[in-house]
Formats: sequence, C-alpha cells, structure tokens
Amino acid sequence: MAVRQETWDSFWAQKLRIDFFDGQWESYHKVADARADWLERSFELDQSRPILSCACGEGGIELALAKRGFQVTGIDKSPVYIHHAREQAAQFGYPATFLTADLRDKSPLPGGNGTAMCFDTFGLLAMEEEQALIEKMRASLSPGGVLLVDCPVRADLHPGRHWWKIGAGHLLQDMRYDKASALQVCEYTFITESGDQIVLADPYDRTRGHHTGVHRYIYDPDELAAMVRTTGLESDPAPHQRKGYAMVVGREAAGGVV
Repeated sequence: MAVRQETWDSFWAQKLRIDFFDGQWESYHKVADARADWLERSFELDQSRPILSCACGEGGIELALAKRGFQVTGIDKSPVYIHHAREQAAQFGYPATFLTADLRDKSPLPGGNGTAMCFDTFGLLAMEEEQALIEKMRASLSPGGVLLVDCPVRADLHPGRHWWKIGAGHLLQDMRYDKASALQVCEYTFITESGDQIVLADPYDRTRGHHTGVHRYIYDPDELAAMVRTTGLESDPAPHQRKGYAMVVGREAAGGVV
C-alpha cells in the first residue's frame, strides 16, 4: 500500500466538494437555497445591487442567490470549483459570473457591489493576508453596501473522526482543536479501493510551516469584527443560520460614505 500527498488542485478540490456530493446534489441545493433565503431576509439584500463572493468554492450559495435574481460574481483560486460553478450557471441561465483568482494577490476586486461576502474562509490564511482581503472587500462596496464574513464558534468545536464512502474508496476526516492556540486541524485521508492512501498537503498559510491537512485559526467573532472596523465600517457579530457559526456584519456608519 502506497501513501502519497496531493494538493487541492491536483486531487482534493474534486474529491471533497464535487465527488463528495455525488448522488446528494438535491439535498445540497436545498441547503444552499435555505441559506440564500436567510441571507436575503436577514441582511435586507437588494436584488438591484450586485453581490461579490470571495472564496466561493463550487458556487452553492452564489448560484442560489443568482436563482433568486441577484447579479453575482464569485471568485476562487480553484479551477475545479470555478469550472463546476460556471457549468451550473450556464445550464440554468443564472446571472452569475465566476472568476479564477488568488485572493491573496494585490489586484483590486470587482467594484460597485451592494454586498461583499466571504464564508468559511477566514483563519485559513496568514492574518496580514486576511486583513488585506477585508480591505479589498470594503473597497469593492458601493455606498451603503454591506460586508459579510463568518467564523466557527470556538465553544462548539470538538475533536472527531468521520468516515464517508466516495465512489470505490473511503474518506477519513480527523479533526482536533487546540484551545491554547485557537488552531483547528483537519486531516484528510482518502483510501482507494486498492488500499493506497492519499493525504492532503497544501497549506494556505505557509507561515505555519510545512504540514498535512488544513490548519485554521479560529477567530473569536469580536476579534473578526474588530478587523472589519479597521476599514472604517461599523461591525458587530450577528446570529448565523448555520449551527456552530457566527456572522460578522460590516456597514458604513450613519451618515458615512463607503
């Protein structure tokens, strides 16, 4: 039995976010539709104003919002995700555009947005890269726009091991959380039909050194809100539709200009 390491682009993007949902896409879209409905109602999103989604992945929420009539632009660095999202948008005729780009580069984001959002991502990059991303998201907003980011709730994080059958193989996920460092570690191993093991080795934050799996700093919601406030927006945590998560909302101050 061989053991090898693969990156997101070479193997894991397809395995974890596309193959994983094979046979479950109907349930997947129901969850995405419910979250899109909640976002529109909870944050009074205006269908006449564009939405920008950073780290959009395979485009579940983005396509659900486009289905509701929003003009959506999604950005992700994974060609696998963007290809899937584009195919879905074309198939159903949704008003959504998906772009392949690394959010860590210095290029500005598409502007004129009523909403700029980034979900289930903060804590994966170096803190200075995330601060720069927050600033770029803020700069992409039109006057009166809203910035939305989220994070897991530390108290709800627990160690665990989970197995799933995917195709002819099996996926093992090992999760642990270190309270002292506020670092969550998720190790992924795919075991093929022949018994070979494929592990994930593609760290987002290279300042954390070489490692396998995903290492994510878990922000306290007030800490993430403070980061948003450095851009001049008012920001506070808010309830999240997803269990075990908190939303952080940034808006311009009354009488202010974004």
